Amino acid sequence: MSDSTTIDKQIALLERRLAREKSARLQAEELLVEKSREIYHSNIKLKETLAESERKRDELAFLLNSSSSISISENTENLLSHVTELSANFLHAEFAVASVQLNTAMQFDVHTPVYSSHKKWHSQKHIIQAINTVLAEHHFNNDWQVVPFNVAQSGLLDVELVIRKKVLDNESCLLSCFILSNKNYSDDTFNALTIIQRQLRTLLIARKTGQNMNAEQFDVSGIQEQLDKAKKMLMQSEKMTLLGQLSAGIAHEINNPVGFVRSNMEVLADYIQDINHFIVAQTQIVKNPDLMREIENIKQQYDIDFILDDISDIVSSNLDGVDRISEIVQGLKTFSHQGDKQFSKVDLSEVIAGALLVAKNELKYKHTIVNDTENMDLLIMGKLGQLQQVFINLFVNAAQAMPDGGEIRIKATTKDDSVCITVSDTGCGMSESTKQQLFTPFYTTKPVGEGTGLGLSISIGIIEAHSGSIDVRSEINKGTTFTLSFPIYVK
Repeated sequence: MSDSTTIDKQIALLERRLAREKSARLQAEELLVEKSREIYHSNIKLKETLAESERKRDELAFLLNSSSSISISENTENLLSHVTELSANFLHAEFAVASVQLNTAMQFDVHTPVYSSHKKWHSQKHIIQAINTVLAEHHFNNDWQVVPFNVAQSGLLDVELVIRKKVLDNESCLLSCFILSNKNYSDDTFNALTIIQRQLRTLLIARKTGQNMNAEQFDVSGIQEQLDKAKKMLMQSEKMTLLGQLSAGIAHEINNPVGFVRSNMEVLADYIQDINHFIVAQTQIVKNPDLMREIENIKQQYDIDFILDDISDIVSSNLDGVDRISEIVQGLKTFSHQGDKQFSKVDLSEVIAGALLVAKNELKYKHTIVNDTENMDLLIMGKLGQLQQVFINLFVNAAQAMPDGGEIRIKATTKDDSVCITVSDTGCGMSESTKQQLFTPFYTTKPVGEGTGLGLSISIGIIEAHSGSIDVRSEINKGTTFTLSFPIYVK
């Protein structure tokens, strides 16, 4: 074979390889565009879900705070003022006013104080007069009603007036008005307000008829039932918020293996086609033993040696990618489950491993994880999803306490009838005042929008529901250690 022929074949081989690479690149670019579009829409959906979760959190916080205020207020005036303030803050209202009126007098006295967004009560006669004009022009009933509203004197243009007249008895009613410039409300918003006003109405009627409404005599069964439901919703709301913080990284973790599995499979399909061509050609040629040299030429033409070498790596890569997808999805599935089922035997070493997997994106770049609980038998009775939520909160908090990196160490011991887990970090530590408020609902040291202040308060509720306990030791600039103790599983 002449040098010219050999060169031509090598050029042809390179051209085919280049064509395959171009095709693979185009496929990869198309895949990238498709995945980018999917990520974009996923992020939009995520933002909507997170916004809805935060709105639900605000509604539940309002219900809890308002219910507490109703149960401890001492007189009608303070009670009505406090609930009006909480309702106005919940609605982000510019102004709010409420009073008990005669059914025949659907007007506010011009001297009725008005609560403002500056969190102060003032006399606002021109606002009261404008509200009274609307009250005279419309018919209002027990439902919340929204009407356009303008008070040029106060710069209130293109705002809305939310009004509700709630009948107390044959003689009187509760009249509530809120002026809103922020129109971000829903039916659930008004449902939350209705729940609080229903409780307020009960107290107002009782006080008017002279009933003693101290804590021992007031029937709080209805309120307690609502609070129990609210706490359950708060637990799921906190999960959604935490998922919102982690999901961008988790989506990346899922999309990466899916992307290279699909891309590799497409390349593998091309390789298989080349191998089939080779086998067909070899079958035809091998009938003549003298043409074995041609077989070698064909092997070079289709780059068979390279293909056979590369195909093993591709298959191995695919299997690793599929395993990663399975682990990540299983971790999310376990974490997002509400856990209504009964207690069952749970291995805390598996709970911790699953929590680390879900929180991986918060930890993997700057933080060293030392997990001494691997392969240990740490059996307790409990709900896996709830316990995993506790450890995810601890791991994420530890990572956020070490923005420049550090170590998280997880240890376990068993003694007598308990299992003890310690989670230590080398972060910024906490002051004594922070430690004292650590498990208080809605308390957070994080910037606005980056934390709900519910993670640890929910966690301690879960721990106590498992008959466990939690202890905190912390030192400024040295780190924090959480020690969790649970009753050991007994056969």
